Amino acid sequence: MNNLRGWRVAARIILVLFTLHCYAQQEWRVPDPPENVRCKTNADSATLWWEPPATLNEILVRGYTISYGIGTPSRRVIIEGAYTNAFTVNGLKPNTTYVFALTAYNEAEGEDSEKVLLTATTKLPKKSDDRLFQLQTPTNVRARPLSPSEIEVRWSDPNLDYENDNSVETASRKRIYVLQYGIHQSERHERLTSQVRQAVLGGLMPGSEYEIAVKVVMPDGAESAWSMRELVRTPNKAIQSSFWPKSFDERCHFEDSSICGFTSDEGAPLTWTRSQAAGNAHLPNSVLGTAGHYLTLQSTSSPHENYGRLISKLFKFTSGSHLCVSLWIYVKQESQGVMTVRLHKENEQKSALTIFLAHLNKIKKESWQLLLLNVDAPDAPFQLSFEVRKSGNEHFWIALDDIDILSGRCPKESTAISPATASFSGLYLFLCVLKEVIIFEMI
Repeated sequence: MNNLRGWRVAARIILVLFTLHCYAQQEWRVPDPPENVRCKTNADSATLWWEPPATLNEILVRGYTISYGIGTPSRRVIIEGAYTNAFTVNGLKPNTTYVFALTAYNEAEGEDSEKVLLTATTKLPKKSDDRLFQLQTPTNVRARPLSPSEIEVRWSDPNLDYENDNSVETASRKRIYVLQYGIHQSERHERLTSQVRQAVLGGLMPGSEYEIAVKVVMPDGAESAWSMRELVRTPNKAIQSSFWPKSFDERCHFEDSSICGFTSDEGAPLTWTRSQAAGNAHLPNSVLGTAGHYLTLQSTSSPHENYGRLISKLFKFTSGSHLCVSLWIYVKQESQGVMTVRLHKENEQKSALTIFLAHLNKIKKESWQLLLLNVDAPDAPFQLSFEVRKSGNEHFWIALDDIDILSGRCPKESTAISPATASFSGLYLFLCVLKEVIIFEMI
């Protein structure tokens, strides 16, 4: 009995001393930082090891925190226990550099110790090692100055043409393009990323020659080599209309909600709408993949809702001899009706010139088809209208994407279908369509 009482007294004394010791230490100051921090990564995770602070027996440590992120450690994990010395962060992106910050903490004012910072790069998955060498470099890199401080860059991605539909859908949603640019023959280069095959570089030096290269990076971390360098010089002064008297370049990919000034004619019973394939299995991918937008028009069962008309903003072409109007068309199966493209003066649709007319049942279904129209350039401001009208009680579903109006003739060899019979300011034009196109190919 005496021995039992003695053990109880001793245990209480030890507990009191330990409590007093802990209380005094945790209120004194924050812990010192962990020591000997190491990190090992694989494709989607990183494991950190460390040793407790050397002053662990003097300053109470209740646990540790790990913050991490790309560029900035923005996510935070709290780990309890002074003697916990390892933790694995999961769900990371492959072939990506992360910043990690490790601290020790207690309940003193300030709580956390100084941060131990380190960086680590996750690895490529083994399954993508072979693809790393199969990815083709971007091609047809084209750059042109927009102003003394801006350059527009466009390119093609040959990898889109060689993948099956499922892989295109998955890859196009997340693949990115990296642009590297800088003054020619300088050692300093900047980088910019884009999810579509075009970008505008800003903040440039006027009157300077820039070199630009592009590569593609896949969601699994695989990447292509850099493209051939494109050289372009920014002008010293703002580009005036006299600088390129025959230049005209209007492009609309419908990625912006303003849809480039196109409007659905309020007088037409059917309305054009902006659509996106992402998350909707009933819609086709755009020319840019599942993330891209396009305009759609669908008929109804009502006999009075028989057509819809899309009207462009007013275009002003100062001089030149030819224009190329290009657009991508997607028609669903069983669609019946007529599509008409017209050119007319501002708000003068009654005297519009028909530059294209086709029955939907003659257009290839369930794939994007490229339409090229070579037009003699008008000498007055003009608009374009795109009308689709159903036949009788039949139905239709049609989409338009990437409507471009460029100076000069269309860049691809085409076959003339028929000449236009109407006139507009004495214009003569002919219609061209591409016999065979590749889905997702850039113009």
